[in-house]
Amino acid sequence: MSTRSERETLIAARRAIVILAASALFAIMLTGSGQVQAKRPYEKDKLLRVVQLNALPTSEVIQAIEQRGVDFQVTSDVESQFRQAGARPEVIDTMRANYRSATSSPPPSTPSAPSAPRPPTGVPAGAPLSKPEIITLLQSGVPSARVEQFVEARGVSFSITPQIAREIRDAGGNNALIGAITAKASEAPVSSTGSNPRPPVPAGPDYDDLTDRAVAFMQANNSYGAISLLQQAVKLDPSKPLAYGLLGFAQLYGSRDNVAAERSLRAAIERGGGAPFRVYHDHDGFFNTFCQGSLFVARANVTFKGDDGKHAFGANRADIKEAKLNGFMGAQYNAFHLKVAVGSGKPENFNFAPATRQKPESNLIISLIDSYR
Repeated sequence: MSTRSERETLIAARRAIVILAASALFAIMLTGSGQVQAKRPYEKDKLLRVVQLNALPTSEVIQAIEQRGVDFQVTSDVESQFRQAGARPEVIDTMRANYRSATSSPPPSTPSAPSAPRPPTGVPAGAPLSKPEIITLLQSGVPSARVEQFVEARGVSFSITPQIAREIRDAGGNNALIGAITAKASEAPVSSTGSNPRPPVPAGPDYDDLTDRAVAFMQANNSYGAISLLQQAVKLDPSKPLAYGLLGFAQLYGSRDNVAAERSLRAAIERGGGAPFRVYHDHDGFFNTFCQGSLFVARANVTFKGDDGKHAFGANRADIKEAKLNGFMGAQYNAFHLKVAVGSGKPENFNFAPATRQKPESNLIISLIDSYR
């Protein structure tokens, strides 16, 4: 009888473990869902920079807007700004359909249950910040005002001393940040052992913060700063194509590292994104008239978008019959062509020249097109 009793006890224990594991998984899923919903909408200026840079395929820009939303309404003036920046009509339509208010009205409070103060917009919940975390944020380029928002929302796990204040200033912090740390340190509860409890939860900019700032750096011709931020982004979430595509773009045209660029661009393609290249598109067969824009090589297709947003081109992989360097026309620019099947007629020829006018860039574009055909 004792053996049967022990067996039943063991079975019951296993069931309890399964139930606990399922509950934990459900909690993780709920947390993940909350994080998706808590994504900060695009601010107008940040999204304008994305459009102006023209380093992401239109499909990726649309997907990012659908995931994040925008915190502004598309008025006629806003639409005009985005059209002048080169936005395609489908991007503007997506912006209009994904307006999300930056703030939402809190539920009405009752005398017995007053509502808790809300953290600053865009700051995820987390443990109090340590001194090393604050210094790391500042040294990685996060503005002092943004770090101050994290301090206001989470508090700190240390007290300010003259030495610590100097370290924070040396890292890029200002007096307002130090004042916020001092105020939060005085509010922090102290445990019976005399120290502030702090779970080891890291704090810092998220994927969207890093890619937004990288785009701004690239527009300011700070390619090395952008590369550093994008390398952090791909470590945070190596499953997304967006940061890989931007990283390859910065490596190719900023640091001129073709080997690293190819590695990043292939990673973007393999994750469902597009590899961006700056090109000239020939209009008359001799490059006497042309437009400038970006060519995007993806697994399913190759697309082109002019910087003015008016000229666009797209071909499915199955319709691309040839991708090859030109032997004569535009050879001085290391031009290349795509032969694309159009219905049942003769394939149509599209000529492009790389923005660098260098053969290695043309060869890289052709190699990526051929790799996924």
